[in-house]
Amino acid sequence: MKHFNLNAHCWSLLAAVLLSSCATTRPTIQTPDVILTSVQVDNIGIGAQSFLLGFSVNNPNPFPLPVKSIRYDLLLDGQKFAGGETQGDFVVSARGDGAFVIGVELDVLQSASQLASLLRGGMREPVGYELQGRLAVGIPFARPIPFSNSGVIRVRSGS
Repeated sequence: MKHFNLNAHCWSLLAAVLLSSCATTRPTIQTPDVILTSVQVDNIGIGAQSFLLGFSVNNPNPFPLPVKSIRYDLLLDGQKFAGGETQGDFVVSARGDGAFVIGVELDVLQSASQLASLLRGGMREPVGYELQGRLAVGIPFARPIPFSNSGVIRVRSGS
């Protein structure tokens, strides 16, 4: 006859339930609003141009969002302007706002016609933009949070 240890089986069952609930439970995070606030010409040289892209973030969540990295793609006037991933390491307060700036360098040879059109038209009148990406946050079990936004913006010259 087999000896049945009820205590050991109860603990095993409890551990299995707890582990499976941890594996399937992810924090519910509302998508923050990420908006392009500025496109500024930083430097124009023979081989490359640099721009500063300003962004604002609105956190609708009742807890702070510790942003670890930002992956983004930006189209200006329907053409790919910039994209990539940059480290964040800032916190947007609960139900608060934050801002960040990304420096972008563009190669003249690869984007000459687009840059000429953008600089000529975008500094006189606003151009349309489309922004999409993901915020990686320092919250356990949280997946990167997707965001997207579109609107119009004016390209400014450096100060």
